Amino acid sequence: MKKILLPTILFFVLLLQSCTTKRQMLYLQDIDKQSNSVLTYSTAKIQTNDILKVDISDLNPVVAAPFNIGSSTGETSVDMMKLSGYLVSPQGNITLPILNEIKVGGLTPSDAEATIKARLISEGYLVSPTVQVRVLNNKFTILGEVNAPGVKPFSEESISLLDAIGMAGDITYSAIRKDVKLIRELDGKRIVYHVDLTKSSWMSNPDFRIRQNDVIIVTPNKLKVNSGGVIKDPIQLLGVVASLLALFLVIKQN
Repeated sequence: MKKILLPTILFFVLLLQSCTTKRQMLYLQDIDKQSNSVLTYSTAKIQTNDILKVDISDLNPVVAAPFNIGSSTGETSVDMMKLSGYLVSPQGNITLPILNEIKVGGLTPSDAEATIKARLISEGYLVSPTVQVRVLNNKFTILGEVNAPGVKPFSEESISLLDAIGMAGDITYSAIRKDVKLIRELDGKRIVYHVDLTKSSWMSNPDFRIRQNDVIIVTPNKLKVNSGGVIKDPIQLLGVVASLLALFLVIKQN
């Protein structure tokens, strides 16, 4: 009877470990529900401290040239473009050559383009201008139980939450996947979203696409918190418990 006791106990320990891991660790467990679902997108708005690249052109490039003084036209380095870009002030303004201050905070880039274009035409500077506005310093911050936390730049207007997690080297085994926090500043307010990565329903919500200055917090589970970081992986603790139990039974049998 004693000879089969140890293998039986170890079997149930491993079985319990397997069930817990599958339920708490797999992403998008109901992903089939999202098959053929309609994708929706929302355009991010310009915020304070954004650095904008503004290009103004016209059928006659000579008359458009004064509006691009100090712009990053022809430069290929993003860092160099940031240095010569237009910083959005706390009041939401940028200062363009000749036009001076223009309110762009709270506008989408396309709305900002329309606003600048309207000023150029209404004030008689250009007849048929083309305006392009782009945010140069898109970035997000991801902290907590990921393999590579930190500030991550991106060049798109927005990226998916899964893209952001992938850029951070994926979530660790010690993370709570059912409650990932997404913190966003929007229209002067701070909004906190809670995302359950084990489900797929959040994928249909455009609010969960990562935008400029978003912060993602991946919380550690209770085991990681209680261990004070000594045990990096819950499976390690289960292995230690199983080993100690096996050692105890071997000693007792002898």
